[in-house]
Amino acid sequence: MINIEKFSKAFSDKNRVKIIDYLSEGQKNVSEIADKLNVEENLASHHLRVLAGLGYLKSDKKGREVFYKLNETKFISLIKDLRKNPAFKDILAKALEE
Repeated sequence: MINIEKFSKAFSDKNRVKIIDYLSEGQKNVSEIADKLNVEENLASHHLRVLAGLGYLKSDKKGREVFYKLNETKFISLIKDLRKNPAFKDILAKALEE
């Protein structure tokens, strides 16, 4: 079942939501993400570590650079868990109609 605490932590910060949206376009490195968010690389790295630690991102190291991408399996699991919850089931159904 969905862990509300982890879900809340992942999506409670606007920069984390922006990162997830940006990574929906494909794999990016820390510099690209920091530039897109207009923040320092250390702040972008912090948000990426939080999201990866919660399982929403996967990372791939190529030389000295780390590239991040969405963990599709985690998002599929999240949607399935939300569908099992009566309160969210109706909300998801309405969202998918649009």
